[in-house]
Amino acid sequence: MNAKDMLINLLNIYSPSGNEEEIAKLIKEYMVDLDFEDPVIDDKLNVISVNGKNKPYVFLCGHEDTVPGFLDVKINNDMIHGRGAVDAKSSLLSLMLGASSAIKRGFNGKLLISAASGEESDSKGIYNILNNYDKYDYAIFGEPGGPENITVGYKGRLLLKIEKNSKAHHASSSWMEENAIDSLIALWQKIRLKYGYNKDFNSVTAGITKFNGGEYDNKTPEKASMYIDLRYPKSINEDNLIDEMKLYIDEILKNNYNYNIESRTEPYISDLKSELVSSFKDAIIKNNMKPKLIFKSGSGDMNTLGNRWKIPAVTYGPGDTKLSHTNNEVININEIYRCTDIISDSLISIYNKFK
Repeated sequence: MNAKDMLINLLNIYSPSGNEEEIAKLIKEYMVDLDFEDPVIDDKLNVISVNGKNKPYVFLCGHEDTVPGFLDVKINNDMIHGRGAVDAKSSLLSLMLGASSAIKRGFNGKLLISAASGEESDSKGIYNILNNYDKYDYAIFGEPGGPENITVGYKGRLLLKIEKNSKAHHASSSWMEENAIDSLIALWQKIRLKYGYNKDFNSVTAGITKFNGGEYDNKTPEKASMYIDLRYPKSINEDNLIDEMKLYIDEILKNNYNYNIESRTEPYISDLKSELVSSFKDAIIKNNMKPKLIFKSGSGDMNTLGNRWKIPAVTYGPGDTKLSHTNNEVININEIYRCTDIISDSLISIYNKFK
């Protein structure tokens, strides 16, 4: 089966976080067909195969889940549309095909190839891998970026849930008491003014992702809640950022509120002089492109593993990052072929440096 047909099959399985059972079975079948050793589906629905025993030890990880929102799979010559076409089933496929190619070309190090669950939600997959496998020398994660781009840094993330309580009144006399929705809007406006318009990688950014409040159209709410997603660079101290948020919350909401840190992820910057980064650069040049090191304002499983294992890691894969999580996920199949070749060449380059 060629890469195009493999991708179409992956896209035809709708696999939002929490619904990875069916796609895990297909990925395991692909790993068997690609001659990976004894692939298994673990209790968190990761698909994992460990190959070889020698140095270097290289960990490769794509993710099998997507954000919610089904998209019809459409094929227009080399362009393939569907949920996960960009984020990140194409990258997972490139990792598997690239690793298989490298092994056939003589890569004799140790490869752990994995399709992780829950990357778009609670990261259950990567945490389960970290708890069950020893440290590797290098890690390569599959996410979109384009064939010439090597992602070497991600911001950290804080997800805050803020709840405000207030007394309910008839809507015609809303001026009588504080309104929970008004208060949360005022808080968000303050946070947005400070962080909501920042674009630079070295700055804190903020986005509001959920807002709930009110039950009736003629009654002011008794409670309201919102989620604030903060992304921050390595130069920012997480505790100081949390303290600043507490000050804003105290200042605007004053009382009758609760807040909780729903999730937190440390920022990660790879060793830019590592053999891993130089091997990817060399492979991209070999394939007649100019390599670029990029830093993303998002965060991912690379943050979690890179900070836990303290190893060089990069993220790499086909696709335009701007299309991630949109209703226009589309990939050019030729990007998958190019990224497959570059991953294969990179693994061979790393292996040769250890011989």
